[in-house]
Amino acid sequence: MEEIIVFGTGKYFEYKSPAIEKNYDIVCFLDNKVSEQTQAVYKDTEIKIINPKEIDIEGTTRIFLMSVHFVSMWRQLCKMGINPKRLVFPYKEKPYFENEEALCSWLDEIEFGIESFSCIQKNGEITKVAEEGEWRALLRAAYRHRYPFIGAAASMETLPISRQFGTERGTPIDRYYIEQFLEEHKKFIQGDVLEIEDNSYTKRFGQDKVKLSIVMDVSSTDSDITFHGNLETGDGIREEIADCFILTQTLMYIYDLKSCAHHISRLLKKDGVALITCSGISQNSVRCMDNYGCYFNFNEGALVKMFEHEPSLIVEESGSMGNVKTVIAHLGGLCCEDLEEEDFKVEDKYYPLIVYVVVKKNG
Repeated sequence: MEEIIVFGTGKYFEYKSPAIEKNYDIVCFLDNKVSEQTQAVYKDTEIKIINPKEIDIEGTTRIFLMSVHFVSMWRQLCKMGINPKRLVFPYKEKPYFENEEALCSWLDEIEFGIESFSCIQKNGEITKVAEEGEWRALLRAAYRHRYPFIGAAASMETLPISRQFGTERGTPIDRYYIEQFLEEHKKFIQGDVLEIEDNSYTKRFGQDKVKLSIVMDVSSTDSDITFHGNLETGDGIREEIADCFILTQTLMYIYDLKSCAHHISRLLKKDGVALITCSGISQNSVRCMDNYGCYFNFNEGALVKMFEHEPSLIVEESGSMGNVKTVIAHLGGLCCEDLEEEDFKVEDKYYPLIVYVVVKKNG
């Protein structure tokens, strides 16, 4: 197994360490934070950590530059007189870290020299790099090669394709997730079911399990509205009327969430369940923002905390749905029909398009 020296013990090395430790024999670590002639070892191993000034300049052991900011490492070692042919930036070693997938798709090799290093592209072109700014410019080129979206985003207009979530020509992207959530929890949509503004989801997901469909709204005069009720102030709220409360995409327009949690409890019967969805990363609804005001987009933790001071309610399930592609498409005004089914199957908690909870009232 080849012996190597590792320069850097931070996040980059930790991310790649299983592969590095499996494929190479690490003889020592270099770290500028370690003083000269200090006795230090790496974590619970017996591998020494030394200051770079203590390295054998005449040696031939390869030195792995384990940092995304390797340019300064390269410069430091070359100034010390280290042969640059000993230096390696191990971007090809899997698992790929941050920008390395883009690099691997574009670069064939990096060859270090004293005054610059050569980045050899897969098409044979060579770019000379001598400083951090030039390396970042090369990274930008690699990213543009790997991700066509960069060019598309750079050339897009500053106005959205639709301010109506794509409803003028298809299904809003957030509705895909909302309806998936309701489909997965439709066993709760039974008995006396309450919904806001209309009862379309009650009928669609409850069907013949619904005994009574109840529709609440703040001020609508539509004939289908059962009664007027305000979740924030409590005005008009009726006591224990619902076995299930379908509350989708509403809480963003209510400021006093603690009061709202209390009035949700009032509406639910004992053992009743509220199925709640909110926007995570989303634009605001023009109609709702202009009519009611808009106060929040939610993360999962915020939605859960909303109910922690309401003793009668228990959050039985929480989560989020979405990924970077569906979030960007939603923000831009695309509709479901613009995407493929596969685009919705990846869930990334760091890109929550929709956040949800299932809340139950204590029996």
